[in-house]
Amino acid sequence: MDSRGILEDMAWRLADGVIQCSFRRNITLPGVKNRFDLNESFYIFLADGAVKDGRIYKHSKQPLITYEKYNVTDSPKNIGGSHSSPLLKAHGALMFVAWMTTVSIGVLVARFLRPVWSKAFFLGQAVWFQVHRVLMLITSGLTCIGFVLPFIYRGGWSRHAGYHPYLGCIVMTLAVLQPLLAAFRPPLYDPRRQMFNWTHWSIGTAARIMAVAAMFLGMDLPGLNLPNPQKTYVMIGFVAWHIGTEVVLEIHAYRLSKRGEILDDDRIQIFHSITVAEAEGHVFKKVVLAIYVCGNVTFLIIFLSAINHL
Repeated sequence: MDSRGILEDMAWRLADGVIQCSFRRNITLPGVKNRFDLNESFYIFLADGAVKDGRIYKHSKQPLITYEKYNVTDSPKNIGGSHSSPLLKAHGALMFVAWMTTVSIGVLVARFLRPVWSKAFFLGQAVWFQVHRVLMLITSGLTCIGFVLPFIYRGGWSRHAGYHPYLGCIVMTLAVLQPLLAAFRPPLYDPRRQMFNWTHWSIGTAARIMAVAAMFLGMDLPGLNLPNPQKTYVMIGFVAWHIGTEVVLEIHAYRLSKRGEILDDDRIQIFHSITVAEAEGHVFKKVVLAIYVCGNVTFLIIFLSAINHL
């Protein structure tokens, strides 16, 4: 857009690696098209990008946008702004809560805490199952809400988001399919129960892997460009924390089963040893779960805090 005849007293200088420019223009420009009068309030966009050989390149991240409209002719004041839309922030936060915390805890409870709470019931169902079901329904609900937010923000499909939206659609599909499949779960001793268990596990595992991949890609998008390289290290730390916890619990379960195999043949001794082993195993699993939840929530808070400071 040609600014000749509109801007006056134009000047610039390069000092300490910083380019500064100044100019003057009338507050109102009657009869000039495609120019705005400055006696109104506007959202202010501040973008920065690379410059090479006198050529200005497009900014690589989302511009800093003020929270409210601001009158540029008013007296100077401190005004807040963000590099990310509230809708995209909410999208990222909801997906982090769902696919870092609720789904991860729900999986551990179903996989390893089942014997611990198998005899405790709530509303007619085992406690472990109720906890697992509630956490997974929360995961699906948060995913559904978070899924629509970028479409509302963009007004449709984004062609510049790489593979992230494609993975997101797959995760969304699996997140809806999983509870629907669970609603038709066969009875415990039904011949189809084993097929259901494997299908349920496969869909859940695929959804979690896809979700982690989508989060890795989403963190680099301009709309939610979290700080580098900290975001990568924190996400790798979360993945290692979860896998490490599962490995510890798997090893513990294996050692507990081997311990039961070498018990003495005396029935009283076997009964006593199994009871003690189960009690010790239950305490260990509860402690590991508590430690895991603390670590998981810590990783989650780091990401939510980073999103809040965008």
